[in-house]
Order: sequence, then C-alpha cells, then structure tokens
Amino acid sequence: MWNKIKNNSANIITSIRFFVAIAILILYFSNAENWLWRCLGLFIFGSLTDVIDGFVARKCHCVSGFGKLLDPICDKSMMLSMILVLALGGYIYMWIFIALALKELIMVIGAIFFFNKKIVVMSNWYGKLSTLLFTVAVIMAIFGLQPYSDWILTAAVVWTVITMIQYGVYYFKQLKNG
Repeated sequence: MWNKIKNNSANIITSIRFFVAIAILILYFSNAENWLWRCLGLFIFGSLTDVIDGFVARKCHCVSGFGKLLDPICDKSMMLSMILVLALGGYIYMWIFIALALKELIMVIGAIFFFNKKIVVMSNWYGKLSTLLFTVAVIMAIFGLQPYSDWILTAAVVWTVITMIQYGVYYFKQLKNG
C-alpha cells in the first residue's frame, strides 16, 4: 500500500491543481465574499504544488509518462481559470485570456497528436518561464500594479507563443528523426 502511494504521490500532488482550478471558478461564479483574495490564496497554494510535485517525483523516483502529461494539463487548468476570473472581474484584459486559451488549445491538440505518435510532450524551461511570468503578472494585477502587470502579461503572452513554437520545432524534429 505504501509503495502505491509513494509511487503516485507526485501525481496526487499534481492533481490538486486541477481541483484548485475548479475552486477558483466556483468562488468567482458564486460571488463569494472576498473571492479575489480567496482565489489568490488558492492560486498561490496551487503554484506551490507545482514546485513540490516535481521535487517529490525526483526524490521518490516516481517520474512517469502519465505525470509528464498530467502536470501541464493541471498547470494550464489552474492558470486559465485564474486568468479567466481576473478578466471577468476587470483586473486584466479579456484578450489575454483569449490568447492564452487559444495557445493552450493548440498545445493540447499538438500534445494529442504527438502522444498518438508515442511521443510525450513534457514541459521544459521555456514553459516554466512562461508559467512564472503569468504567475507574477496575476499577483501584480490583483494588487493593482498596473501598468506593470499589463506589461508582464503582454510579455507572458509573447513568451508563451515563443514557447509554443519552440515545442513544435523540437517535437516535429523528434518525429522526423524517430
């Protein structure tokens, strides 16, 4: 029993971000009191699980193909939910959510395509930097640090497009060579 938990601990921690994404949406759409600050707390908690799950996976030697696929899905779910509620709440521009959602849709379609070719698309430092930029910009937007948060959000959108192109080039080369 302990081995099963240990071997899946990183994936369990990763899955928390998916539930954080749902909770963020519920808080916003239920008009909960102090929804913004509660969402921020959940978002920070979820962001910490992103750091912890990678550490646990390496420490417990439980890195898996499923985990490599699950991690970006949970990251994207949490980020998109937070960006959406901030856009709906008027804290950031809706075009940022739309741009990010379209990019993520393209990435998911690409990941499915490569997965069908037995290639697992996993995150790299380009994607991690993109996530970091969005995280910093989200926190700055909540604290009303415009126009700086707008600049970082714009940089994050540009960087995420660069990241998508980098992923595409890398994985198409793998497909061609493999």
